Amino acid sequence: MATVAMATNTFLTGATVIVTAAIGRDLGMSQSQISWISAAATLTAGAFQLTIGQLADLLGRKAVFVFGMGCFSASALIVAFAQNPFWMDILCGVLGLASAMVVPPAIGILGAAYDVPSQRKNWAFASFSAGNPLGFAVGSIVCGIAARIFNWRASFILLAIIWAILGVASIWIVPSVEAFEPAPLKTRLRIAMQRFDTLGTILTVVGVGMFTAALTLGPADGWKAAHVIAMLIVGLFLLVAFIFWENYWEHPLMPLHIWKDKTFSLLVSTTILGMMSFTSSNFWLALFMQEVNEYDALNVAVHLLPQVIGGVIWNIVAASILHKVNNTLIMALGAVAYVGANLLLTFNKDTTLYWAFVFPSLILNVFGADFQFNVTNMYVMQALPPHQQSLAGGIFNMLIRLSSTIGLGISTAVYSSVKASQSEDGDVNQPFRMVYFVSVGLAALGCLFVPFLRLGTQGNAAVDDEKTADVTADLMKPSTVQGSETAVALRREDDSDKTVIANIAEK
Repeated sequence: MATVAMATNTFLTGATVIVTAAIGRDLGMSQSQISWISAAATLTAGAFQLTIGQLADLLGRKAVFVFGMGCFSASALIVAFAQNPFWMDILCGVLGLASAMVVPPAIGILGAAYDVPSQRKNWAFASFSAGNPLGFAVGSIVCGIAARIFNWRASFILLAIIWAILGVASIWIVPSVEAFEPAPLKTRLRIAMQRFDTLGTILTVVGVGMFTAALTLGPADGWKAAHVIAMLIVGLFLLVAFIFWENYWEHPLMPLHIWKDKTFSLLVSTTILGMMSFTSSNFWLALFMQEVNEYDALNVAVHLLPQVIGGVIWNIVAASILHKVNNTLIMALGAVAYVGANLLLTFNKDTTLYWAFVFPSLILNVFGADFQFNVTNMYVMQALPPHQQSLAGGIFNMLIRLSSTIGLGISTAVYSSVKASQSEDGDVNQPFRMVYFVSVGLAALGCLFVPFLRLGTQGNAAVDDEKTADVTADLMKPSTVQGSETAVALRREDDSDKTVIANIAEK
C-alpha cells in the first residue's frame, strides 16, 4: 500500500496529462487554464502535505490514510462532471488535496517501522519511490484506454472506481504503527486542534497560489496589469510571512531548525530544482504530442511508457547502491542526467524521429528523478525523530509539489509569451523549445549545489542494526495491534507531549 500511496499523485498526473488537450477543447479552456489542470492538483497536494503530516502523527496514520483514499475516490468522481474551466481547475485542486492525505501517513508508517538505517530500509523506500513511475504508467495507460473508448470523463470515473476498491482493501492491509500516546480520540482531537498551525496553512496555500496564478496570467493579461502585480507582491509577502510565523509558532508545520543542517539544505535545493525541471518538461512533452503530433490519449501513454519502465529499473539500481556508492556521486549523476535529458528535448521537432531525442530524454530524465529522490528521501527521514516521521515526509513532498507548481507556472509564462508573439503561421515547435530551455536552466541551477554536498553512503548499518530493522519491520504485518508492546515502543513522544495529554485527560 505504500507504493499505492506514492502512486496516487502520479496516477492522477498520468491520467490528466494525456487528456489535457481533450479537456481544453471540450470545455473551451485557454492555455493558462489548461496548465492549471495539473498545477491546481500539484499546488494543493503540496500546500497541505505539512498539515496532513502533522495531523497523521497526532490522530493516527492509518485513519488518515484510509480517509484520504476515500476522499480521493469521491473527488475523482466529482471531477468527471465538471462543466466549465473554472470548476475543472477548482475540482482538480480538491483532488490534489485528497491525494495529499495518503503520502505523509504512508511515509510515517514506513519511517517508524524502519527506524534504523539498513539495506532493508533502502529497499523499502525504493519500493515506495517506485510508485512514482508505476503510478504514471498505469494511470496514463488505463485512463488512456478509457478516454479512447469513451471520453476524458471516463478516465476520472475509472480513477474513482480503482481508488474506492483500494481504499476498502487498505482497511485490512494497512497496519497500525502510530506515534501518539494512548489516549481517547476526543483527547487527541483537542490536542490536534491546539497544535494545528491554521495561520501557517493559510499563508502557504494562498501565498503559493497567488504567486503561481500571477505567473500564468501575466503573459495573457499583461505583466503591468494591476491584478497581476498585486498577486505577485502579495504572494511573495505571504510566503515571507510564513517563514517568520513558523519561527514563532510552538508547533510549526515546518520546523525551521532542520534548515540549519547544511547537507539537508543543499540536498533539498538540488532535488527540488531537478523536479521542477522534470515536471515541467513532462507536462509540455505530453502536450506537444497531443497538439503538434496529434496523438490520442492512448498513443501519448505508449510513447511515454519507456520513462516508466526506466523508472522502475533505476529504483532497483538505487536501492542496490545507496549503501555502496557515495551518495554525492549519485546526486551528481542525477543532476547531469536532468540537464542532458532536457537539452535533448530542445532539438525535438514535429518532424523528428521519436528514437532520436524523445526516447533517450525520457530515460535520462527519470534517471535523475529516481536517483536524487531516493538519496534525499532517505536523508530527510533521518532529520526528524520517529514520532514525526509523517511530518518529515510531508515536508519533503510539500517542497517537491509546491516547487513543481512554481516551475510549471514559470514555463507556462514563457510558453504563453512566445506563443503570443508569433504569427498564425509561426513555428509550432518554438514555444515548446523555449519551455525546454527553462527546464535546462532549472536543472543547471541544481548542478551548482552538488559540489558543496558532503555525503557518504546510506543504509550501511551494522549487523545488529540489521537485526533491529527486521524486528521493527514486523510492525508492518496487518496483525499488529495498536496496543502491542512493540508498537508502543515506537511511540517516542517527548515529555511535553505526555504532559499535555495527561493534563487534558484530567480535565
